[in-house]
Amino acid sequence: MASFVCRVQFLDDTDPFNSTNFPEPTRPPHYTFREDIPLINQIAGVHRLLKAPHKLDDCALQLSHNGTYLDLESSLAEQRDELEGFQEESTGRGKKHSVILRTQLTVRVHACIGKSPHSCHPSLPLHPHHEDP
Repeated sequence: MASFVCRVQFLDDTDPFNSTNFPEPTRPPHYTFREDIPLINQIAGVHRLLKAPHKLDDCALQLSHNGTYLDLESSLAEQRDELEGFQEESTGRGKKHSVILRTQLTVRVHACIGKSPHSCHPSLPLHPHHEDP
């Protein structure tokens, strides 16, 4: 039973129009992932540890060092290539890497579409209104 210990944080991107988000907490806790179990079966533990504001079903895991989203249906052992460089020791004042819990990209896109000017104000025309002569 191999394990993968790393820092975990969350990004409160539940509002896709808020651009002042930073990973929290500033002093990230460590979480121990099992390398042989799909991440979908472990994400609830990360969510609970971080007390994240996200809906659990909307969560994704992203690597801070390269921005890659992990496949929740796969185990970490099956995603070794994505983890390359993650645990390399940073030299000097470099940042330590984290696994970031955040909202799935598709959920954020749908939230943006749902908050478009037309969906908020259905009376606004999508195209310039032309009057018939």
